[in-house]
Amino acid sequence: MKKVFSITITALILTLTACNPRLDVPSYIYIDSVSFSCLNEQGSASCRIGDVRLTVDGDDRGSYSLPALVPVLDAGSALVQIQPVVYKNGLSQQRVVYYPYSIYEKVMTLRVGKVDTIRPHFIYSDLAKFYFVEDFEDAGFKFSGTGALLTKTNAADLLLMVGSEANYSSGMITIDENDTNRYFELKTITPIYLTSTNSTVSFLELNYSGSQSLEVGLYANNPSTNRSTQYIIANINSSANRQTWRKLYINLTETINNSDFNVTNFDIYIKGFAGGVNTKDTFLLDNIKVVYI
Repeated sequence: MKKVFSITITALILTLTACNPRLDVPSYIYIDSVSFSCLNEQGSASCRIGDVRLTVDGDDRGSYSLPALVPVLDAGSALVQIQPVVYKNGLSQQRVVYYPYSIYEKVMTLRVGKVDTIRPHFIYSDLAKFYFVEDFEDAGFKFSGTGALLTKTNAADLLLMVGSEANYSSGMITIDENDTNRYFELKTITPIYLTSTNSTVSFLELNYSGSQSLEVGLYANNPSTNRSTQYIIANINSSANRQTWRKLYINLTETINNSDFNVTNFDIYIKGFAGGVNTKDTFLLDNIKVVYI
């Protein structure tokens, strides 16, 4: 595979030069993959970084899907900075730089006509703060529920597995065809006190695997009227099978910033409904965390 890729790059460089020998020959930066790690208190290191944004000596070179071969009309020593890009609300059509993750930096010696490979490693930014992390490993839950019951499972085929991380349980809701409750709604027990004045970027991260779609949103709480307004932020598709976990980045920022001035806090909710076709629907949740800057 590496040999085929090397031949392809060489052919591309020769083609560019042959077509117009007056063009400057670029240097090339090849980003074949990225990695991510975090501290134990920051939850699981699951991530889904499918794109990166690149700058060279402060010059924005745009976003690229991985693996990426980026031509750069520079040579010599240069500061290369790479930012991770994620799917906003699970939508591949909406890709955003994920600021809670760090920026990867490397001083490189760019060589005309040559390819230099880098594999960025990301962690959480020093500016990132965590409102809570629910990994279903502790006693109790950080969510209250209505409808079908939230439980924990330790069945090996129902756990979120990320590398060598230890994961002993995941959150689970099951709905049988004869159950009275054909839905569930989870809501944070402790309100989230985030506003445009104390945060610039706010995201809900979660991993989901389930036979039906999931609805995620906020209740904006207004103490002056003692009323809550519901905002649906994302609808998450079902999984192909229960071993397939989706990593999701739900953008809370816009809803928080656009809420009424008198809103002082929010409740996060996660909601699901039985499909009416399956004899049993299973909803699996893990690694739920509110991250903000």
